[in-house]
Amino acid sequence: MENKKSSLYDELPLELLAGFYYEINKNIEKGILSGAMYHEIRLMEQTALKRGISLKYLHDKGACIIEAEKPLRETTLQP
Repeated sequence: MENKKSSLYDELPLELLAGFYYEINKNIEKGILSGAMYHEIRLMEQTALKRGISLKYLHDKGACIIEAEKPLRETTLQP
């Protein structure tokens, strides 16, 4: 029997999943995104748990990735 994926997040590499997880959580906290995005958060959490990844690790990994990319984005956006 074929193993079906339940969401797009199941297809993402860890780095992308962690980055999305961190950014969406941060933007919900800031009020930029609505609480309706919690559904997306839950899908990401399900994917992480299926992979045996703790939510703390997912959040911390996402924070590291986003922070590491900040200087790249800042230099790219400068005229």
